[in-house]
This record gives sequence, C-alpha cells and structure tokens, in this order.
Amino acid sequence: MKTSIGNKYKVISAVWAVLGILFLAGALVMFIMRNDMLQIPRPDIAYIGFLVVGTIFLIIAVSTYYKTKDKNVMIEENDERSKIILGKAGNLAFLIQTIFLSVALFLLCFMGYANAPVMITLMCLIAVSVFIYLISALYYNQKM
Repeated sequence: MKTSIGNKYKVISAVWAVLGILFLAGALVMFIMRNDMLQIPRPDIAYIGFLVVGTIFLIIAVSTYYKTKDKNVMIEENDERSKIILGKAGNLAFLIQTIFLSVALFLLCFMGYANAPVMITLMCLIAVSVFIYLISALYYNQKM
C-alpha cells in the first residue's frame, strides 16, 4: 500500500514539475519577445507573472515529492475516515479550482488585461469559494 501512495505523490509531483517548466519556458519566450508582442497590453512585465507561477509550481512539485518520505502523511493517507471526509468535502476539486483561478488572476494582472473591477470580482469569487469549502469541511468533520 505504501508504494502505491508513494507512486501517486511522485506522479502528482511530476505533473506540477511539468507545469512549472512550461510556465518558465513561457516566461523565457515572453522575455525574449517582449518588444514584439504588441497584442499584450503590458509586454514589459508579462514574463514576470509566468516566471513567478512557474517557480511556485516547481516548489509545489518538490514539496509534493518529499511527502513520499513523510511517514505521518502515509499513515494519514491510509486512514479510511480521512478518505471519506476528503471525498465529501471535495478537497481536490476545490484545490484545483482555487489554484487555477488564482493563477489566472495573477497572470491577468501581470499581462495588463485586468483592471480594478475585474480583479476585485475575481478575488471575491475566490473568497466565496474558500468560505463555502471551509463551511462544508467543518460540517463533514463534525458529522464524522
């Protein structure tokens, strides 16, 4: 059982690493072509957003890879009760939604497409999503 959970974390780590490398490659291309990208409102700083997101994704990949070495994470992963709570609260779907929405918000800001009303609206959507997740997680934790 330990090897399957360890392999799962290694696969997830590899996906995060590939995404990070793709964002870093995009940052490099945008940096090289920053004077030729007239369709982007802020080509002078657009590559910074991709650079930061790529770096964050690589950090997530490294931390996920090292979870395979942590015995407490493996024990917690094997706990049937935590699996039920995780499934009920929709932890994975929430995490993916929040990460991609936050990345989109961040990149829109750096590329110059987002103005103040758009940014405030998207941040409020993220806040509502987090609030709903916390309420559902607390509810299901009390049920179990």
